[in-house]
Amino acid sequence: MKLRINCETCDARRINEDNYKEFSSIRIYTENLIVDDRSKEILNRLPFNIKAEEVRSKDIGEAPGNMTQTINGVYEISPNSTVAEGTAISVNGMLKIAPGSQEVLKKYCRITVNGIILCPKSIAAMLPFPGLSINGMTKAYPDDYVLMDNRYKLDKYFPVRAPRDTGYFAATFIYDNDPETDFAKLSEKNVKFSTDKIYIRQSHLETALPLFNIEAEIVEIPDNCRVVVSDENEIDEQFVNTYGTNLYIIGDAHISSANMSALNRLESLVVEGELVTNQECVPRLNEIKASYKKIVVAKGIVIEDMPIANLDRVTIEAAADGILIRDCALLKIAKDIPAELIRERLKIRDCAKVTCSDEQKGAVSSVSSDVAFIGSDTVKSLITSIFGGGNTVEVNETHTEPSAFEDDTKYINAEYYEL
Repeated sequence: MKLRINCETCDARRINEDNYKEFSSIRIYTENLIVDDRSKEILNRLPFNIKAEEVRSKDIGEAPGNMTQTINGVYEISPNSTVAEGTAISVNGMLKIAPGSQEVLKKYCRITVNGIILCPKSIAAMLPFPGLSINGMTKAYPDDYVLMDNRYKLDKYFPVRAPRDTGYFAATFIYDNDPETDFAKLSEKNVKFSTDKIYIRQSHLETALPLFNIEAEIVEIPDNCRVVVSDENEIDEQFVNTYGTNLYIIGDAHISSANMSALNRLESLVVEGELVTNQECVPRLNEIKASYKKIVVAKGIVIEDMPIANLDRVTIEAAADGILIRDCALLKIAKDIPAELIRERLKIRDCAKVTCSDEQKGAVSSVSSDVAFIGSDTVKSLITSIFGGGNTVEVNETHTEPSAFEDDTKYINAEYYEL
């Protein structure tokens, strides 16, 4: 097993040797490496290969004993949070700050957020405070509002359970899930909502809209539709059995010709995201007047949801109707596939990385959408993809190393990483 770490700052001072003995090779590409005498001895014993612009014996911006945390996902700070004085955190995702957390925030020496800060307006008024670095956006809500799920389902039980004179906030949207929801009762209780977007059934518009903030985007939902909120949806017999024949999908959806029987049962379909389907399904979709933000029609083979996909010349030559490759972490294209064949028969969607020869790169780019990186696997291209073209790391251009996405390699990207 190999390990590769790409980060702006790598702190090795608290390294535990036992955590890294299993790796046969450990490569670190970083701008700043922080070490002490103990960690230097461990790094020398283990199979580390480190490329750094600067190596420091300690971080002059931190006092000794500071705690550092790296969080991928959601991190919450509340008045009851237990935090050691001088703690530093790096959040890759969402930082939620509860009302009344001002004193807890003072205990942090550094907060780095790559994503979203969700906080009450009283906290937002303090921003930016010393030690806060944010690469993203801030969403503020009234201090006296209750914070709900980012994508909140408003059901028929909510009006019964909601207390009087209460406000509720959802960061992304609120959707009207049940035709039976009594918005008149919510109005009687003086319940208010605040969000960016609201999905309201047509029969509820008159009673529901006065309860929402006026700047919220309004989307009307047909009364007979079942609202499905999911990023990925495979429409098959089980899906139709679960959600019904009139669907409003907030997310992406996939219908294959193998599930034609399920498609024939649908009476109406709205997909707010991307709809991927086969040519054979298009007439039926037109018949029910299906609506979608974007459609991808695959005429031939569909390869999807794979960590590593390999495309060789024999496969693409045999696919007279073309190949669609989507939602794969890494796609490796054989170097003997002509560029003309790539342009004629291949479509690539939503893949993290596509490796190909320099001669194929133009053709691959022309058939790709939402692909993070296209190019070869040389060290130079890998470093450029991570740090950009102006980095000073020295690279042997004639030497080729394995891809960071190989089966036996763990791959970590972070702004701040602690060994």
